[in-house]
Amino acid sequence: MRSEQHAPQGGSWHGKGMLALARVVMIVVLLVPGLALAMKRVDPGDTPKVGPKQGLVLIAVDSSMPLSAVHVRKGGRLFGAGVLTRLPEGRTLRLYVADEGRYGWHKVNVFSGFGYGLEDDEEFQFEVKPGQITYAGDLIYRPLGFFRARIHVSNRGLAALDWLQAEHAALLEQYPFAYTGHYPDPFPAFYQRERAAADVKPPPYPEFTPPPEPGTLPLPPGELWRDERVSLIELSPSGELLALQTKEDGKDAWVLDLLDLAHDTSYRVARSDYPFQSVSWASDRTLLAALGRSSLPQWINVVTISEARDGRRTFERGEIPQAGRIVDVLAHDPNHILFASYGNRGEFMVHRVDVSSAATLKKFHPRMKDRLNAGTKDDVWWYADGQGALRVAIVRRDDEPVLMLAGPEGFTEIMRLRGDSGFSPMSLSYDGRTIYGLSDEGRAQQELVAFDIASRKVTETLFSKPGVDVVTPIYDRQRRPIGARYYLEGRLVSEYFERHEREFSGLLERSFPGRTVAVVERSTDGKQIVLWVDGSDQPATLYHLDVDKKRATLVEETMPWLAGRAFAPTVVVNSKGKDGLAIESYLTTPRGPGPHPLVVLAHGGPVGIKDTLHFERDVQFIASLGYAVLRVNFRGSGGYGKAFREAGYHNHGTLIEDDIDAALTRVLAEHPIDASRMCAIGFSYGGYSSLVSAVRWPDRYRCVVSTAGVSDRLLFFTASDGGRSKEGRAALEKVVGDPKTQEAQMIETSPLYRYRDLRVPVMLLHGDEDLRVDFEHARRLKRMLDMAGRPPVGRVFAGEGHGLGDKDHQHQMWRAIAGFLQQHLGATPATSAPVKAAAP
Repeated sequence: MRSEQHAPQGGSWHGKGMLALARVVMIVVLLVPGLALAMKRVDPGDTPKVGPKQGLVLIAVDSSMPLSAVHVRKGGRLFGAGVLTRLPEGRTLRLYVADEGRYGWHKVNVFSGFGYGLEDDEEFQFEVKPGQITYAGDLIYRPLGFFRARIHVSNRGLAALDWLQAEHAALLEQYPFAYTGHYPDPFPAFYQRERAAADVKPPPYPEFTPPPEPGTLPLPPGELWRDERVSLIELSPSGELLALQTKEDGKDAWVLDLLDLAHDTSYRVARSDYPFQSVSWASDRTLLAALGRSSLPQWINVVTISEARDGRRTFERGEIPQAGRIVDVLAHDPNHILFASYGNRGEFMVHRVDVSSAATLKKFHPRMKDRLNAGTKDDVWWYADGQGALRVAIVRRDDEPVLMLAGPEGFTEIMRLRGDSGFSPMSLSYDGRTIYGLSDEGRAQQELVAFDIASRKVTETLFSKPGVDVVTPIYDRQRRPIGARYYLEGRLVSEYFERHEREFSGLLERSFPGRTVAVVERSTDGKQIVLWVDGSDQPATLYHLDVDKKRATLVEETMPWLAGRAFAPTVVVNSKGKDGLAIESYLTTPRGPGPHPLVVLAHGGPVGIKDTLHFERDVQFIASLGYAVLRVNFRGSGGYGKAFREAGYHNHGTLIEDDIDAALTRVLAEHPIDASRMCAIGFSYGGYSSLVSAVRWPDRYRCVVSTAGVSDRLLFFTASDGGRSKEGRAALEKVVGDPKTQEAQMIETSPLYRYRDLRVPVMLLHGDEDLRVDFEHARRLKRMLDMAGRPPVGRVFAGEGHGLGDKDHQHQMWRAIAGFLQQHLGATPATSAPVKAAAP
């Protein structure tokens, strides 16, 4: 489904013939009332006549701005349509009598003469059946710019029922309500039965009871969730200069500094109210800094740096006079780069740009006739070989990205970049003949491989480790893979191919015991290195290592305001699932004597995501309250090979949660944990897992927190971005299951339908613009718990999606979690000294 619309469709008639036809249509409509509108509106209080081949249809539109009109058509015909006009901002619902048959959302008119056509997309079509109230979901409109909008359909059946109950209660009593979509939704019928039998009938839109306020917080969210100080770092090819972007303390401003490692001096190159998205070196004397949003063309600032004279350097600043992106810095040519931008009609253009001075930058004027990718069509990106020749393009074919090889006679297809292809291309070799990438196709784990373009097949496995998924290759400056990174027992490991590199890497790891150590930057000669060092109880720190001098110097701490604080340590816990599958978990325990209350913190996903032993703010925040934290890499988690990952398929609410409980049983047997004081918390899938675990093991937990969590497994297919295309639905069915054949099992493993068994206190936290897990999940579960007389506490975060972007909302969420835990697990002694001048 085209959930994001780009091309505006004119809403006015053009040409004399069309104008004449419009007059005829208007006369016919006037003379024959109802002919153009086979959908007849039903106002509140009306008792409509519904024929044997007719039904009622509820049309719902949710828009963040006023709309001129929304059109619905039957079978694509001009006649037999309905139109909603003058829609205000917010949610508009209207009920119609309609003939049975196939209908579709036809067009959204933003204002007269401008709108978005939907008629060609089958995802906007629905079936009206006789003798029932048909609901096809809410049509949701969100503008993303003047000529761009996100338009999609989401099932918000409970909100629709609430409106019908308020406006058309008699009709709702007379006719069954049914959602029509790609998958069934049994909840409306379930809810109506439960509501009829319930002693408590809550009002349609009750506010959440707010969570309790926490006591004193040893580690306030305002301190812990500050932006990291360092966001970009790049070492020049010679290793003399280090570009570093940092955030100014207490300000929404970012600075770009140059550290002269050879002369131990620093220079301020730029300051901006917005962060640079990337920095890169075109040569030792030319630094490129891209400013702008990551999803849009960016402005490339160019800094030309002089040779050092008496230990000092001077700078010349310029800018490419066209927004775009850097394709390649051309390491062999210090004065030029490959630069991509768009023509007046949206054509993709790649040019060679002289970046040697501000004067040459001003002379650059991108023209279609000068582009290096002339003769191409539908290309969206290019990869160049080591000499700067464009060799491989990403081209759109049938709404699918395809890798194409450029040749003298045109394009030839290399591969289609489908999500299920098993091969993920990472880079192009220096000679342009090989694509390096990661693949688990026909393999037991994700491995680093070389794909030969000429033969169209993988010809070499560069790195493989049984039962371990490679995360990323490690390259030298000639684009050759020299190693691979993967996770082992929670830590990121860098393994090199050459013996001397392996010995050097081992020396680094021994120098920082118990830490993750990664070489993130390296000079061409390998003598100047930037190290990234972190641990589960230590925020990341950057060091400059001079190999010849055997000296490591602190460059910057990513979270310097937390320096000196003693964080809670983490240990690895090994257990086995019911079927003997090995499960790895991480237990973080507050400092001080136990037994400690415990929070089980399940990760999201669930497939392909994993917990690690990097520094995690949420873990340390919970531990600072005096609670131990258990994180389980249950079946389905990434990093442990294909079989382990696929073992999570179709096991939501069953074997995945069995793995969590097995790890918990092991922890209770071997560690100082208070089994009488435990709570389950999770985000996204983790929220679902926490809810279903409390249903399955009601005596285990005192409370549950679900943030953006799934409550209804069936609803996830009709109210999620994953279910809005044929390909997305196929992927969901592969991993989660098929509601058409597994409806009973999904109902059994949905906390919503097991609400009577969910007897512990519950807190729900959810954004009202969540595209992945619609707010309808929280709305439904809250309603059922309200009816059961056990209303949850919670918060709704306005304007937030599947994750909180607003800092104030983040702080509110974690304060709410702290207050809820303190209420149900008890307050515990502070585990570390409070932060000075702490912000709430």
